[in-house]
Amino acid sequence: MTLSLWSLAAYAIQLTAVVGVALIATWLLGHRVPRMSLRFWQAVMAIALLVPFAQPERGDDLLRILVQSAPIAAATTAGASLNPTGIDPAVILIVILATGIVLRLSWLALGMFRLRGIVANAATDASLEQDGVELAQSLGTHAAIRISDDIEGPATVGVRKPVILVPRSVLHMGPAVRRAILCHELLHVKRRDWLFTIAEETWCAMLWFHPAARVIASRLSLAREMMVDELTILTTRDRRAYAEALLAFSDPQPHLIGATPFIGRRTLSQRISVIAQEAPMSQHRALAGFAIALTAVIGSTAFAVDRFPMSATLQGQTMIYGPGPGITLPTVVKEVKPDYTREAMEKKIQGSVWLSVVVTEKGDVSDVTVTRSLDAEYGLDQRAIDSVRQWIFKPAMKDGHPVAFRVTLELTFKLK
Repeated sequence: MTLSLWSLAAYAIQLTAVVGVALIATWLLGHRVPRMSLRFWQAVMAIALLVPFAQPERGDDLLRILVQSAPIAAATTAGASLNPTGIDPAVILIVILATGIVLRLSWLALGMFRLRGIVANAATDASLEQDGVELAQSLGTHAAIRISDDIEGPATVGVRKPVILVPRSVLHMGPAVRRAILCHELLHVKRRDWLFTIAEETWCAMLWFHPAARVIASRLSLAREMMVDELTILTTRDRRAYAEALLAFSDPQPHLIGATPFIGRRTLSQRISVIAQEAPMSQHRALAGFAIALTAVIGSTAFAVDRFPMSATLQGQTMIYGPGPGITLPTVVKEVKPDYTREAMEKKIQGSVWLSVVVTEKGDVSDVTVTRSLDAEYGLDQRAIDSVRQWIFKPAMKDGHPVAFRVTLELTFKLK
């Protein structure tokens, strides 16, 4: 598998298929059991992470044909270099993607630094601390509880020395509501959900260019919150107080990078509807829905990987490369112009034949196929193939060594 433009495009298509089918399946089946929903989106995340390692190695992939419908470089009958401008679009795109990743990771790091300052400036409250200690002991966990004027809603930070941050407004809430809020955050601490939050933010930074990454992360976050909602109600046995706690922070809250928030953006209605339902989905129905949805996702993933493989193609024992970092394109050394056939000239056929060819390590041409035909009846397609087989190239280079490289050529037939 090589890091190339079509490898990246293939992964983007595969990820779109995975997430698209997952969204459709959950919508049709109405996943409303938090535990099953969380397990399902964890499985989707695992598939998205593992799919690059499950690529077939074959040379007839559809993606290669799609990529080659626009030429990597075009050579006309007048003769031209395969890269006349001297600018490699692949390198430019890779630089843009890498720059985006660095910026997003830097933004995450800055958010973590700001969060550290918020924790350092947070204050303590004896009564709130006492409530938290008693509740933490009953749950079998521990965390420091701090009041901050820099946050809009409760949040959890850290694993080894976890800190629960709450806004000052919590002090003016009723005991039952305060207990519900603390229980929710302590359950996050017990489940070590902060680690998953950071991992998902990193995942989104690495795939900043693909909205499917954010979809997976947001669905995981929502499912995790709904599961903690359920556990909180089971622990406190006060559904009304917990609903009041959610409603108390119903206004949109600024995104606090690097923290597990009490309530995320645009999730209130979904969470309230789940905790308010009197008759939750049966376990049997939930398991059946989970199995059906996961089967659909795995099936769509297999299809996408089969039709749009991201690995470099193999022909016999020769790896065939496409544009990518560290690869210089082949250049034309000897070009043979195609001749008209008498019949095609009489029919006054003009235009271009597009050919997909492999420039071997030795610089000659193999595996010539027509990707856009001009004339198969009067022989112009065949003349184009015959002429290209006589071309000689300076081969593509990777890490200082010649490699086989697939390009698309355009040969033009024009009557004088």
